[in-house]
Amino acid sequence: MDALDYTPHYVQINELYIDSVVIDDTEFITLWCFSVLDDEYKFIYLGCDFTQFNQILIAAGEKGNEIALHMAGILNKPYDTPTVIPIKEQFNEYLELTGHDIIVYEPLAVEDDEEEFEEDDDDIPIEQLFGGKQNKTQQKYLIYQLDKLYPSKIFDPEKKPTRSITGCFEDDSLELAQLYYDYLNAVENGYSETEARQVAGLERELFFRMARKASELWK
Repeated sequence: MDALDYTPHYVQINELYIDSVVIDDTEFITLWCFSVLDDEYKFIYLGCDFTQFNQILIAAGEKGNEIALHMAGILNKPYDTPTVIPIKEQFNEYLELTGHDIIVYEPLAVEDDEEEFEEDDDDIPIEQLFGGKQNKTQQKYLIYQLDKLYPSKIFDPEKKPTRSITGCFEDDSLELAQLYYDYLNAVENGYSETEARQVAGLERELFFRMARKASELWK
């Protein structure tokens, strides 16, 4: 695919658990993380720049401040590149970011169709070391680039909906209403109409109308 033809496909995640930070000699860093994708916890590589990582640290609150001081101590001295800073190992817990809409996209060229890895511990992908499964026919790793993050807009209904959507559809209608709020939040934070619907998973017109109606019925 020609890079000029590439259009990012945005994905929204709402939980991020950072295991390690990798710093090289560029302005970009790589985060080794776990997140929820397709209703499963998965290992991902997440690329971002230092400004974006600073936003993550601020959003993570007190623990983020603690890790920021730890990293400053490392960066203020000579260090090898790349340098892996093991957050989980150093602090006995992941750097956790919740309560935010984290918008990521899959960068161009993340697939290696023919490359096979040697059975050497130094060459084993990190997700395998964490117990992840490797696709034997095609290597595809969950590599994402951070685009934006901002506080979540939580749908908090003031009253119950009409009887027509109560019962077995109540939970579904609440979930749809939350997706519509995710869409509104994305628009407010600079995404176009098309991109915001993609972020919220509401590309199909029918789902979009259902989500909008669900949010109206719960008000």
